[in-house]
Amino acid sequence: MRRGDFHKCDQSRTFGHGATLGSLPGTQAEQALVPNADLVLRRLPEGMDDEVALFAGDVMGTGYHAVVAAGVRPGDAVAVLGLGPVGLCAVQAARAVGAATVIAVDSVPARLQMAESFGARPVHLTDDDPRAAAREATESRGVDVCVDAVGDPRALELALRLTRKCGTVQAIGVYAERCEVHMGLLWIKALTLRSGHANVIGHVDAVLAMMSAGVLDPRELVTHRMNLADAPEAYALYDRREALKIVLRP
Repeated sequence: MRRGDFHKCDQSRTFGHGATLGSLPGTQAEQALVPNADLVLRRLPEGMDDEVALFAGDVMGTGYHAVVAAGVRPGDAVAVLGLGPVGLCAVQAARAVGAATVIAVDSVPARLQMAESFGARPVHLTDDDPRAAAREATESRGVDVCVDAVGDPRALELALRLTRKCGTVQAIGVYAERCEVHMGLLWIKALTLRSGHANVIGHVDAVLAMMSAGVLDPRELVTHRMNLADAPEAYALYDRREALKIVLRP
């Protein structure tokens, strides 16, 4: 197995993803089993707030993986489709690694506003024209990297159309079922399509360092703080789309 591929080894296990990914219980509990703790756990940087640290293991780690694994370089143009927590973290990460332009696409005004505060150009999915925005920002070439942080065939289709020839589409959104991919478009544009869950362990030290320095800052993503005993109501808030990220405390 090559360096950096260890997160997809045959014995890998993922918290809360059922038998397919190792039957490892989730971590929204009073106690959690952490296999291979010597590899997985880190001592937090001095003075780092718990709420910030929570994001290193998944959400910011996933957003950072989306742009780094796709090879975003200084000066690149990047589009992020879907401004949930992962998409917003990808916006921050793209700016942090030097993307000159970040186009942030969603249909929720509050999320677009937050992306704009992170330095992105907000584009409404239906009220605006994402394809026109990508052309305007890149002299009609298309973006160098497009991050699908949705996990929906329509987002993947749009990503293929926004990306320039020989560019990269990073599907970091969760796909659990079959979907059609426009292979003709992917092939004729010679696109690279990357996918899979993030190698957060491979990035955790860099992400912690960047959060400690304030280069990455996920605190604005926390819209609710609740007790663990109120977790059912927290999930109800998610279901009603009234929360972006919730911190549960025992």
